[in-house]
Amino acid sequence: MAKKHEHKKKPQEHEEVKQENQEIDIEALQKQNEELQKKLEECLRAYAKCENDKKILKKETDAMVDYAYEKFAKDLLPVVDSLELAIAHANELENKEEAFDKLVEGVELTLKKMLDTFKNHGIEPVEHEEFNPEYHQAIQHVQSEEHEEGDIVDVYQKGYTLKGKLIRPSMVTINKK
Repeated sequence: MAKKHEHKKKPQEHEEVKQENQEIDIEALQKQNEELQKKLEECLRAYAKCENDKKILKKETDAMVDYAYEKFAKDLLPVVDSLELAIAHANELENKEEAFDKLVEGVELTLKKMLDTFKNHGIEPVEHEEFNPEYHQAIQHVQSEEHEEGDIVDVYQKGYTLKGKLIRPSMVTINKK
């Protein structure tokens, strides 16, 4: 029988192959590391952009809110002017009865101006046709023959909505038989 020749690598050849594999692995790892570094830099740039965008958005939102307050304040200035004029005019009059009448007239005109300003900004009074617990807060029950059970008898304090959202309920008295 013929003997098979077993090919055995010499220890030196084995070390060379091992060293080549290690060099290939190191090169592959270095390439992967470079790619990961690039991806990391991209992620960091994207994160920084998001943070900058967030800051810009907050700044713009704050500016819009400030503008809304500014517009509302400017629209209320004529109301303040009217009140100041009414007080000054009433103080100039010597006849106190006439001064009182003029003051009341000035306050009524000022109230109308203020309610118009509110309406222009979406603030409207709550309607008081019938009791609605979503818009009215019953603070007292009274007996009235003139009203049906549960009807609003009196309004102590008007409620208001801002663009349809309740910002203050009306305080009312309702009839309870």
